[in-house]
Amino acid sequence: MPAAITLSRLTKRFGNLTAVDNLSLEINEREVFGLLGPNGSGKTTTLNMVSGLERATSGTALIRGLDPRRNAREVRSLLGWVPQETALYEDLNAYENLRYYYALYGRDLGDMNRAVDVVLELMGLTDRAGDRVGTYSGGMKRRLALARALLHDPE
Repeated sequence: MPAAITLSRLTKRFGNLTAVDNLSLEINEREVFGLLGPNGSGKTTTLNMVSGLERATSGTALIRGLDPRRNAREVRSLLGWVPQETALYEDLNAYENLRYYYALYGRDLGDMNRAVDVVLELMGLTDRAGDRVGTYSGGMKRRLALARALLHDPE
């Protein structure tokens, strides 16, 4: 089985600015990996290339051997993503938010309620799931964003 993530000489330039410069690494299944660095060091740009949201200037990114640009749907089904901003619908409750995103993942809607219940329980949000997200603390919003990232059972 190919590595979970393989980056080979991955480079991204924005005009004269090189945001990511010849990054090579391999992350294997069940390996925990942290991408650390100061603001502006290319972490988000790297993740955007890994997920297929950004095209590399040169080099390759492979997820389980798949190119994220050519195999976008397959790659995105493998990834769980929690952006810096939670991007939740504050006027909806947790159930409504998660049901909305579940439908966007294109999963079997017959499994939706069970999947939503599982991630709410996992994140300790079941008791507040019917409350408007705008009433949540910052930490609760982060947990709900994590629940959303796990909703489609990514690898």
